[in-house]
Amino acid sequence: MRESFSLPAFTMADYNLYRVDDRIFYVFVIAALAFCLIHAACRVFRQPQSTEVHGIHPAGDEELQRHTLFQLIYHWANSVAIFILLISGWMMYQPRQIPNLEGTTSEWFFWHRWGIALLLVGILAHIVREVFVAKEANPMVFDRAEVKRILSIFKDFFGFFKEYHLPGKYHTGQIFFHWAVAGNIFVLILTGMVLWKPFRDFLPLSLLGLGWDFIYFSRVIHGFFSATLIASLIGHLYFALFIKKNWPETKSMVTGRISLREYLESHSPLE
Repeated sequence: MRESFSLPAFTMADYNLYRVDDRIFYVFVIAALAFCLIHAACRVFRQPQSTEVHGIHPAGDEELQRHTLFQLIYHWANSVAIFILLISGWMMYQPRQIPNLEGTTSEWFFWHRWGIALLLVGILAHIVREVFVAKEANPMVFDRAEVKRILSIFKDFFGFFKEYHLPGKYHTGQIFFHWAVAGNIFVLILTGMVLWKPFRDFLPLSLLGLGWDFIYFSRVIHGFFSATLIASLIGHLYFALFIKKNWPETKSMVTGRISLREYLESHSPLE
């Protein structure tokens, strides 16, 4: 008589099986740092100038609201959640590799679960707001104008062209980063649900004929996309903190506001 199909429970003793090689993380980190250095070197020799002219920029201190209170809370709550997830995940993956941090795998997994909870609550609140509350168009949605901009961004990104078209509320690179990170986090959540047994029980793995090999494979994918997320965040911090013209936008992520003069220097007024 054929035995019924069942999925084995996840145990910490099995954790070292089917994991991404440590060198994958370092390759992505080095690639991200190299990308930032190349971009910085190109900007030293050539700074692209906008082809659009607004006329006279406001000289006073007039400000406009760039981000709502909800957007600020959502951004920083996600930042805290991802920071917790990366630190706790790395300490589970490679214990004792971060100086001055100690704890058992189960203790770090406790923090990992709290990071997951904070991230999921934020994503759920964001979806509810966009569907039922927000009345304005989502500036992160790709339209035809953004498709044209994203094609041209490859021409002027490294400063090879002296002129470029001003973006709307968000730069094309910011929109691309938003969706790249969103897709990355989606894969991490899905593979994390496969790995964590309380969530795995809600997935139809047995109906799809997916067993233990698929669970271990999900661990490899989880580690790989964790590496790509780290690389993406390095690029994000570089453009936010080390590119001077972006400092007003970086400041607006704290205050929610930006001066009209600074806004018009790098954004289209047709928004």
